[in-house]
Amino acid sequence: MKIGVIAEDDSDVVVVKELTRSLMKPRKVGFKRFVGNGCGKLRRKCHAWAEILVRRGCPWIVLVHDLDEYDETALRTELSNAIVNSGAKATVVLIPRREIEAWLLYDSEAIAKAFNERKKPHLPHDPELLSDHNELIAKYVDVSLLQRSRSFARHPPFVSNIF
Repeated sequence: MKIGVIAEDDSDVVVVKELTRSLMKPRKVGFKRFVGNGCGKLRRKCHAWAEILVRRGCPWIVLVHDLDEYDETALRTELSNAIVNSGAKATVVLIPRREIEAWLLYDSEAIAKAFNERKKPHLPHDPELLSDHNELIAKYVDVSLLQRSRSFARHPPFVSNIF
């Protein structure tokens, strides 16, 4: 079983892989990827990349694009339309409001553990609104807590349809 990931950069792919593996435990899954090194190339090439990933044995496609300053509805429509006819069994477009790493900040217990703190940090209700979240990212994240994130919420149902 393989999942194709199309993302802006390598760190996005790493996060999607780890979160997907957490959602799919104990099942094993492989990944193939295309990285745009920014949003421009990703938006121009995502249709072709999705088709290539399907031909390479990835019937499920995840496309990740940061919201940045775009209108979410227009961006989701554009990206969904670009990959929907790729031949994939299922596709999902994930649009973190800032950067995908912000999803990791929904788990204060993991952050406390990672920084060897006795108390869990008080995190904002919506970490995706932080302008600089990287200093708070933890190594271990409880994926089930991420479902509070509206931009991540599409991924668990997508993964559950795979098996």
